[in-house]
Amino acid sequence: MKKLFFSLLAFALALPLASAQSAQAQFEATLPDSVRYVMPSFGPGSLLYKDGGYSRGTFNISTLDQTLRFLDTDGSEKTLADPSQVESVSISNVLFLHVQDKYLGVVADCGDVLLCVEKRMVFDDRKAGAYGTSSATSSIRTVGGTSTDTGTTFRFSNVKYELKETPFFYKKGRLIVPSKRSVQKLFPAKKEAIEAYLQETPVDFNRYEDLNALLVSLQ
Repeated sequence: MKKLFFSLLAFALALPLASAQSAQAQFEATLPDSVRYVMPSFGPGSLLYKDGGYSRGTFNISTLDQTLRFLDTDGSEKTLADPSQVESVSISNVLFLHVQDKYLGVVADCGDVLLCVEKRMVFDDRKAGAYGTSSATSSIRTVGGTSTDTGTTFRFSNVKYELKETPFFYKKGRLIVPSKRSVQKLFPAKKEAIEAYLQETPVDFNRYEDLNALLVSLQ
């Protein structure tokens, strides 16, 4: 799949980030950009909508809530108001598919099968959701919230989190959790090659680097 580039259209809807009083906004302010965003920095790119429309802008993706962020004309950071209409976004020549409220960076293209990675912040108190993901905003409130006589304040010095990179296969609109069985089903004509590779090379199906090396061996 080729990287997507499109001409200029203005954003129709955008919302400002959460107010400075919210738990998430306070927590984000404590993080370096290398942690709070998927990409190292905001970069130029193109946004493709499901109806075929497109926009250009300067984008990044939040690791906390998987929202698409962009810089407005005045340099302020905004959040796209209606992510349900997003098909994909290209940021600094990296393509991200928008699937099931996730932004998945495309790592490898193997015919009609794509290897993708979701980069998300997760917390020690998380409750596992679909594909092992969690609600970052609720976790922030749980870990950092402290009740006082005047309301709720948030202290984050002891918040424990990690940036988790979760690989997925993507084929014809479907996300597929990597495993030996799923790889064999995705590439039925190469079962023997897959088996031979796995016998010689340990593969951690939770690491996209291992999966990418496996796919390269099949080409």
